[in-house]
Amino acid sequence: MLRTDLGQPMLRKGSTGYACIRDRLTSLGFDSPATLVAWTICLGTGIRLLLAASVVDLGNSEAYYIAASRHFAFSYFDHPPLSFWIAWAAMKLTGSDAVLVVRTPFIFLFIATTWLMFRLTALLFGETAGAFAALLLNTSPLFTFSFGAWVQPDGPLILCVLAAAYWIARLANGSDQGRPYLLWAQAGFWLGLALLSKYYAVLLPVGVLIFASTSRDHRRWFREPGPYIACAIAILLFSPVLIWNWQHDWISFVFQGGRVVVDYRGIALRWLLDSVLGQAALIGPWIWIPMLLACAHAVREGRTNSKNWFILCIVCVPIVPFTLVALWEPTGGHYHWQAPGYLMLFPLLAKLLVRKLENGDILSKRWLFASTTAIFLIIGVFWTEAGTGWVHRLVGGPALKGLQWKELRPAIARRGLLEKTQLFVVTSDRGDIGKIDTELGKFLPVVCLCPDPRNAAFAWDARKFAAWDALIIGTQEHIPDVQHEYGEYFRRIDTLDEVDIHRAGRAVLKLRVYYATDYLGSYPLRLGWRAR
Repeated sequence: MLRTDLGQPMLRKGSTGYACIRDRLTSLGFDSPATLVAWTICLGTGIRLLLAASVVDLGNSEAYYIAASRHFAFSYFDHPPLSFWIAWAAMKLTGSDAVLVVRTPFIFLFIATTWLMFRLTALLFGETAGAFAALLLNTSPLFTFSFGAWVQPDGPLILCVLAAAYWIARLANGSDQGRPYLLWAQAGFWLGLALLSKYYAVLLPVGVLIFASTSRDHRRWFREPGPYIACAIAILLFSPVLIWNWQHDWISFVFQGGRVVVDYRGIALRWLLDSVLGQAALIGPWIWIPMLLACAHAVREGRTNSKNWFILCIVCVPIVPFTLVALWEPTGGHYHWQAPGYLMLFPLLAKLLVRKLENGDILSKRWLFASTTAIFLIIGVFWTEAGTGWVHRLVGGPALKGLQWKELRPAIARRGLLEKTQLFVVTSDRGDIGKIDTELGKFLPVVCLCPDPRNAAFAWDARKFAAWDALIIGTQEHIPDVQHEYGEYFRRIDTLDEVDIHRAGRAVLKLRVYYATDYLGSYPLRLGWRAR
């Protein structure tokens, strides 16, 4: 056996366990771990592109982000700007806002994420573990679909977090001793991009701080200029967000901070249980349970294994606080907040898997096969739902969040309204604005005249539409009484034909459409500070 610089046992290439795993990979047609990673990337990317093009419609959040992305800005109300910039660039460069066009950059980003998972795990635990970590990442529903293919901030976030962790791991591993400042600079660059993706990328340096504080060999980092160089670079890259917030009274920081500082409502174990089960469902229970087992193995070794300890310090910061907060505050379905922590557990899971396979553990072999099979079963669910609508018939309304309102654009076009001047579109809910903007935003300004517009409040200045006519569009749930909602803000409101939205040939949703004449420019625009 060899020992790495951080005390982690590694197999010699000639050892029996290593040769056994290599022989099994070769028998499956993979002549090296890198080949398995390449096949994982090719197959996963092909499936994601196919699903994006023909099966999975835009969800409420995706459509909402795309609507905000039409308007370039230094930053945005909900999140920092990187994911919005990516979507904006895709639409500008192609002249199209088609679902596949906007999703493709995020799918390509996940190629880099998969490769970085391989490289980080290979650095810590060997290439075979790295290949399995990349494969397992692509068997988790949250990562392979939501973060790996959809338009949202988490895709760029996990890529940049992995990249920053990789360069810091090289420093912790004692490699490239001749150029530490360059490694720190690269870590700072990726940390800055992570901060441009989501605010809680700041948890990564907190985890590194815990690691350096608790590792005798790495406390010297506090006395070296490298970490401070990295922080300076990260802050410089993050500066557009600071500038935008300074121009808008720090509104984004106030909003996100308000989601952390909550009213204490007492302890409720059911909220904690809901959070834990939600996390397990998103990660995939078949991944989540072994992942916790791998984490427990690493915890037992403690600080004696510096590589494990490095991972654990980074993992604990996102997972523990965001889970415990559910004891006194329901998370409202935000089960993905812990995802950056779970992301860093894949290397530990892959390390445990390699150890089991070396020992000839038959259950591990079956589990690996079942995990790969499970993701294909989920793909089958997506495919059959798109063709038959059986999930909607089973669970009702929630399944409609992923339904694109494709019939809306032709219905408005038949009336000749897409080319009409001095006409804008009014929505009454920020959940609707994305779906409507996806269909009409390329032709008409789409605004949200509602109590909680969030990003939509910064896209257009609705006062500029004074004396314009408007199309008011929404569901019955969000516009139960159009005169009550908007009657005092327009000279006249007329009812147009409803638009039926179909899934699998069945009408599943009705959109109410109204033509409002002469906007008075007097709607009291405001933001819903307490809304989640």
